[in-house]
Amino acid sequence: MMYNLLVDGYSKSGNFDAAFSHLNEMCDRKVDPDFSTYSSILDGACKLGNVEVVERVTSVMVEKKLLPNRPLSEYDSIVEKLCDLGKIHAAEMFFKKACDEKIGLQDGTYGLVLKALTNEVRTKEAISVYRLISERGIVVDGSSYHAFADVLCKEERSAEGGRWREAEYLLNAVLDKGLLPDLICCSPLVGRYCSRRQIDSAIALHNKMEKLNGSLDVTTYNVLLSGLFAARRIEEAIRVFDYMRRHNLMSSASFTIMIRGLCGVNELRKAMKIHDEMLKMRLKPDAATYKRLISGFQVTLSNLETRNEDEEAK
Repeated sequence: MMYNLLVDGYSKSGNFDAAFSHLNEMCDRKVDPDFSTYSSILDGACKLGNVEVVERVTSVMVEKKLLPNRPLSEYDSIVEKLCDLGKIHAAEMFFKKACDEKIGLQDGTYGLVLKALTNEVRTKEAISVYRLISERGIVVDGSSYHAFADVLCKEERSAEGGRWREAEYLLNAVLDKGLLPDLICCSPLVGRYCSRRQIDSAIALHNKMEKLNGSLDVTTYNVLLSGLFAARRIEEAIRVFDYMRRHNLMSSASFTIMIRGLCGVNELRKAMKIHDEMLKMRLKPDAATYKRLISGFQVTLSNLETRNEDEEAK
């Protein structure tokens, strides 16, 4: 066990001379290095792109029958074993070899590699594997997709320029497969849509989440409601608010936005109904905000009365 730890540590740091020295010491002491020991060196060499060490350790593993001489039919088991040991760079090397040599891998192997790369937050490599999965019509287990989608969301929050477009495409693709990532994953993208007045895109994404019974965080919902009212999409704002209600995702700010928005389009009855619901739920805003809210009611009512008087005068 101690030797394995030493070999692993030296391999990770790129000190392969020391790693091989400990291998020789193990052999001198009649302690046989196993698959795990050699795979540590292989993984380190793959990570650092040391082709010479990769070839050397692979040759030794074949000689000791830890790897088959021609692994055409055993790529799946090799990749699985390396993934289980956490030797992801080595697993990725064999995975790429199989793909380059057009050797058919099991669907589960694709899922294993996708999940392994995702867990190491190697997003660029995970995206490449996901594209292979999509292009080849591979079916992988839901947990692999979930892990991948969650990492995409984290990437999305810090994405710049073209990365947003890629995150958008992949997140939509995951949702289209009927898989729901972490419940707040889509919030940054919806918020970005709203800030850029891309309300159609925001609603389309929310509709996909709604079909899967997913939801955004309350702050993002409030941004979406404001965007819908600014675009005069009243019915959609009401529908989104109803969905928020069903998921118990309303705040004092949510009610305030709805009441102001409905007053702004002279929907006083609907605004009053939501006002009463707000009070019943004890979500009344602070005194200054509430005063402005009531003032808005009065202004809207006064405008309606003036309009009615003008129409009667005609």
